[in-house]
Amino acid sequence: MKPTTFYFVRHGESEGNAARVFTGQTDSPLTARGLQQAAAVADELAKVKFDRIVSSDLSRTRDTAQVIAKRHRIPVETLPELREINVGDRTGTPFDEARGLPNWSDDGFVSWPGGETLDQVLARTLGAIERLTRESPGKTILIVGHGGVNRIVLSHFLGILPKLDRSPGGNTNISIVHTDGKTHTVERLFASDHVSKAEPRTT
Repeated sequence: MKPTTFYFVRHGESEGNAARVFTGQTDSPLTARGLQQAAAVADELAKVKFDRIVSSDLSRTRDTAQVIAKRHRIPVETLPELREINVGDRTGTPFDEARGLPNWSDDGFVSWPGGETLDQVLARTLGAIERLTRESPGKTILIVGHGGVNRIVLSHFLGILPKLDRSPGGNTNISIVHTDGKTHTVERLFASDHVSKAEPRTT
């Protein structure tokens, strides 16, 4: 089967990102800055010929995808399987308060209290990606997703799970993967130069 090319993009800054809290699967809209970041990544991807654009069904990903899709004049498909990690009891917890609590570790992912494990996240997201691969061999698909989920999926494609790749991955970062469902090639990982170029410099 001819490999499918996936562009994985994280959504623009959400209200939860700006407040530095875990939002998980709750809906957290884009900030004004997030919309600017969405426009910047749309500019970066304007010349890529996408056959499909897919996002999770949460507004921060869906709205980011819509900004990109407007340039390509194709519809956005939404899949709930691509939602962010269910962080359970940590939903709404500030990042600073969660330091030292069991979330991720260098040896892999432990279950979020009342939430998901790495295996559960990977099963639902990879199931959706494998389905897209079968449906669209040789095509180019954009997936607008979430920071935690994208990191897990990319770590899977890198073959390092249960460890997670720790490369910086800011809002609207871009990763590129070629896969036929069995073999995977990671071409680009968490690239975000387009955001820093678009945002005004402070003096």
